[in-house]
Amino acid sequence: MAVDKRKSVKVLVVEDDEASSTIIMRFLDQMGFSKMVLAENGSEALNKLYLNQVDLIISDWRMPDMDGLAFYKKAKEENLLDGVPFLMVSAENERSRVADALRAGVNDYILKPVDYAILTEKIEKLLNLPK
Repeated sequence: MAVDKRKSVKVLVVEDDEASSTIIMRFLDQMGFSKMVLAENGSEALNKLYLNQVDLIISDWRMPDMDGLAFYKKAKEENLLDGVPFLMVSAENERSRVADALRAGVNDYILKPVDYAILTEKIEKLLNLPK
């Protein structure tokens, strides 16, 4: 049942680093997700959101063109999120910056390098999936 639900979930991954996006996509695949959309920065992610209804967004913070927090704020302002959980992934570990992201409305935050168990736990919680 849980795997079937995961097959129907569409995940937008926003990551400019090819190695990081590959790792995240591989982890999602291992968790049973098969519908994934990839964007390399916030601007591209906004365009993907105009064209795709997604169920979860996993976004890096530091990216060229438009960073993850600017992308989140713009998508929220344009009503593109509509309750879609937003998970920020970044090497940014300064408490005040993390607090800024959470205050802005980002649902959760994990540090790089991405750990499979932590990513799984966060996604299951955000999507209310059984373990």
